Amino acid sequence: MEVKLQGVEETLLITLWARAYETKKTTSRLLEDPLAVEMMNKLDYDFNKFAKAKWSQIGTVVRSHIFDKEAQDFLHQHQNAVCINLAAGLDTRFYRLDCGRADWYNFDLPEVMALRRTLLPEEPENVHNIGRSILDPSWVSSVDAGNRPVLFIMEGASMYFSKDEMKNLFAGIATNFPGAYMLIEVMPPFIIGKQKYHDSVSEKTAPFKWGVKDGRELETMNPAIIYKGQRTLYEGYRKRWGIMGILSCIPWWNQNCNDKIVKIAFRQT
Repeated sequence: MEVKLQGVEETLLITLWARAYETKKTTSRLLEDPLAVEMMNKLDYDFNKFAKAKWSQIGTVVRSHIFDKEAQDFLHQHQNAVCINLAAGLDTRFYRLDCGRADWYNFDLPEVMALRRTLLPEEPENVHNIGRSILDPSWVSSVDAGNRPVLFIMEGASMYFSKDEMKNLFAGIATNFPGAYMLIEVMPPFIIGKQKYHDSVSEKTAPFKWGVKDGRELETMNPAIIYKGQRTLYEGYRKRWGIMGILSCIPWWNQNCNDKIVKIAFRQT
């Protein structure tokens, strides 16, 4: 199957490759994602160009593992939750977790969702794939949350949006989903400034635009946001990172040289 994605949309193939690569390892797998392997094998695409993207592969799998654990904890506490996966791409988290009675919404651009539907044509009825940009305020009308607990997930995407775009996204969530929780990956400004050294994402075709040094800064972007905690991709995974993990014992390096997973909540009105 030929792939025609370009720019930021094409980066979803990096994460697909990273999860498939991890799954095919014979030992020390951090996660297993057979659907990623299945989808990758269906695509006519040169995945070999990521062969040297060691840090991207580690980072993708580590962050996915963290998101999986946090999302599973939420679902264990709220078995009838609504999970809203923003800029979902070909994410398969629903299949890796025990989702119980949860409804799962995947949002991404129409061309991305069209590819997803082709690769995964028979998804369960509680998985809803919506081909709509999250920059379009009308996306919220596609979600039927009622009074159920809501968890937003934004993995590997916020860095491609501007600060104003993220403010607008937060405002839409605050207005339409008061009381919701969110797990969001954020990139530190230091890494954004060094994108030319990134091992898989080109600053020409998919430039990084926004990030924060500390997750507490998200509270300044909307009065409804409540900071709940954060962790870098090093903490708890230092052995996976080799020399980078050793360097992360230096507070400055840990703070500035890797993304963070931040937990926030939106105030009830």
